[in-house]
Order: sequence, then structure tokens, then C-alpha cells
Amino acid sequence: MANKQQPSFTLAFVAAALILLAGQVTASREIIEVKGRGVTDPILEAKLIDMLEETERTKDKVPVLGNSEMVKYCDNAYGMSIGNLKKALGMLQRGIKSPQGFKELEAIVLVVMKAYEECDHVFAENAKPSPFGISNTKLKSLGTKCKQYAEEDAKQN
Repeated sequence: MANKQQPSFTLAFVAAALILLAGQVTASREIIEVKGRGVTDPILEAKLIDMLEETERTKDKVPVLGNSEMVKYCDNAYGMSIGNLKKALGMLQRGIKSPQGFKELEAIVLVVMKAYEECDHVFAENAKPSPFGISNTKLKSLGTKCKQYAEEDAKQN
């Protein structure tokens, strides 16, 4: 008899733990004020940093992959993406003063995501698999999260 009740107790415990964790995650997604400079979002900042670091790691692979026009195209795309991500991070770290600022950050992330997509497309046009495909998939996933957070922040601000 005790064994039959134990699983339901365990399930109730797990359910309660998940509800508590969900509340903590929701609470941590709030934007914070940067004294006198606007607002920032530490979670969005962390995702942008992840995206920047992954882009830099991917760009570091370029010398190993040769000197084809396709690889050069991607190298250029990653270089521009790194510059754009640094710009977005700078905006966020200085504090964003209006919903428009978050929309501008979102637009920057969209440009970066398009660069990853175009890199893969260049290889597809030449009927070759992109050696950057796995990295670009990860980068686009990070970009989607950044874009989503920027959209949410624009609504809150």
C-alpha cells in the first residue's frame, strides 16, 4: 500500500519543484534600470555574449577550411556579425532608454541571423554542404532567443 502512494507523492513533489523553478525563471527575466542611463536585461546580455563567442569560434575555423570564395564569403559574414554583436552588446551595457532601442537591438540580431543563413545558402547554391552548418544552426537558435528577449523587453520598457 505504501508503494502505491509513494509514486504520487514523488510526482507531487516534482510538480511543486517545477512550479517553483518556473517562478524563479520568470522572475529573473525582468529588465533592470541602469542608474540614469536606461534599462538593461542581464539574460539578454548573456545570450548576446554567447552568440558573440560562438561566432568568434566559428570564424576561427575559417583558415582551416581553405580559401574558396564560399569560405571567404562566410569569413566576411562572421566578421560583420562580430562587429554588429559588439554594437548590440554596447547598446545594452550602456542602457536602453526606449522601446525603440530594443527594437534597434532586435534589428541588429536579425541582420546577424541573416548573415548566418546566407553563409549556408552560398554553399547550398554550389551543391556543397556547409562546413559551418552545425555552428550556424546553433547561432540562429541563440539569435532567435535574443530576438525574442528584445521583443519582450521592448514591450516592458
